[in-house]
Amino acid sequence: MKSNRLSKKSILQACKIKQESTISDFEQELKNIRENIINHDESASQSQKGSSSENEMIVRLEHELTFLKKELRILESIDPEKDFEFADEGAVVETDQRTFFISTSIEQVDVNGKSVFGVSIKAPIFQAMKGKKKGDSFEGGGIHYFIKDVY
Repeated sequence: MKSNRLSKKSILQACKIKQESTISDFEQELKNIRENIINHDESASQSQKGSSSENEMIVRLEHELTFLKKELRILESIDPEKDFEFADEGAVVETDQRTFFISTSIEQVDVNGKSVFGVSIKAPIFQAMKGKKKGDSFEGGGIHYFIKDVY
């Protein structure tokens, strides 16, 4: 089974790249909104109505950005060399339906032509698979999963 395994190092790298890209997008969006507010403030003819919704958007984006950076730190703390027998944080759980990387809530990354779904330890599907091993089954979101491998 080991020869068919995706490299956990590759999965981790793909997740980090996706997370860093998302963080970069959020930072750019924040920068754009802030510049827009500055431009609004500089033109006296503009009403101030728009700026309160823009300020709310900044607060939401900053909140999300903090969360994304926290999740990136979680990814950075995972040791790709560590092998697992049971589904736990840092493990790759290969099922008959999909491959999960228990780390952070990254929807999907492509690794060597295979889709891998990042799952947070706070996600209900992780609660369903937690502690399970190769040969076990679990239910998540109305789908039955059979575990083919855990590493």
